[in-house]
Amino acid sequence: MSEFEPPARLRGIQKSVIRQVFDRARPGSINLGLGEPDLPTPDCIRREAARVVIEEQNGYTTHAGLPALRALVAYDYPQLGATPDQVVITAGSQEALYLALLTLVDEGDEVLLPDPGFVAYPTIVRMAGGHPKFYNLPAAGGFAFDRDEFRRQISPYTKVVVCISPSNPSGRVLSHDNLAIMADALRGTNAYIVSDEIYREIYYADERPLSISEFYPERTLIIGGLSKSMSMTGWRLGWLCGDEAVIKSALVLHGYVTTCASTVSQKAALAAWTTEAEEARRSIRQTFQARRDYLLELLASRLRLRAVAPDGAFYTMVDVSNYGNSMQVAEKLLEHGVITVPGAAFGSEGEGYLRLSFCADLPVLEEGVRRMGEALKP
Repeated sequence: MSEFEPPARLRGIQKSVIRQVFDRARPGSINLGLGEPDLPTPDCIRREAARVVIEEQNGYTTHAGLPALRALVAYDYPQLGATPDQVVITAGSQEALYLALLTLVDEGDEVLLPDPGFVAYPTIVRMAGGHPKFYNLPAAGGFAFDRDEFRRQISPYTKVVVCISPSNPSGRVLSHDNLAIMADALRGTNAYIVSDEIYREIYYADERPLSISEFYPERTLIIGGLSKSMSMTGWRLGWLCGDEAVIKSALVLHGYVTTCASTVSQKAALAAWTTEAEEARRSIRQTFQARRDYLLELLASRLRLRAVAPDGAFYTMVDVSNYGNSMQVAEKLLEHGVITVPGAAFGSEGEGYLRLSFCADLPVLEEGVRRMGEALKP
């Protein structure tokens, strides 16, 4: 009997480098790698979930999700003029990303991705039969948007462009001018934009970052969710919102893949649009901003390492190029009980950097930096 061999579309696809590093960490390691908020889910969500479990019947919802929840999501994107029929509630934003790319991408289509960018982007593109192509966010420019580079990478074969703001891994935000240039470059191309806005509510300026959908609403699909902003990673609650014809097609795939997102999570998520929830978001942002500032100061003063000051999300990219390539440095830190992610996992522009997450209390961040110092001693 011949050995199992996966189909061609899955060959070479492995667990992400993030998971590979995390799985090899020894007990007691300090986790500055995984992008998972350590803060508790806000009380208003937990109370509602407990009530729903005890008091209500919780069978399947419709495939698309609770109408009341879809209406709230649609309301959040007035620039799309969306109705609840233009929203699918998904099992986290990762499923929304999968649905969007599997629905839009055909064999041989080019999908333009940010470099550095989230590790799942090129993998899912390949699963869909597409060809990943990259627009560089140059490390030399602090991972900022490069208008000329973006325009150069657009071709007649570009079917989808993925953008993310705030960014994973750099925490950089696309400015008004960046988004206007991106939209202008794509008009007339028939390309769709998939806008990954999972970090939309974690920002450090006075106002929430703008969305590409405010500049290119007619062909933008928005991916969002509550995993990061409301510390609900395990609740698996996300959404896909946009063009009704695309959403209708994605809904068919969603029905076969998932049936529906967790009913309890959907019902509890209705509380995420309350005044109490908004106050919780504000508190979460303040906590992460204090951690960001503390970690950047520690890296500069104790280790003399240059780090990108993130505009949002809860990551920074740290320049460790003087100590070896990013995987070598991550391996060295792992030996000293610190989990980080090599920048090369996010693309060629990330080489020479580590992504550090500040999803940890201040004393934990301080101990992590101390261990980093021990590992990087000559």
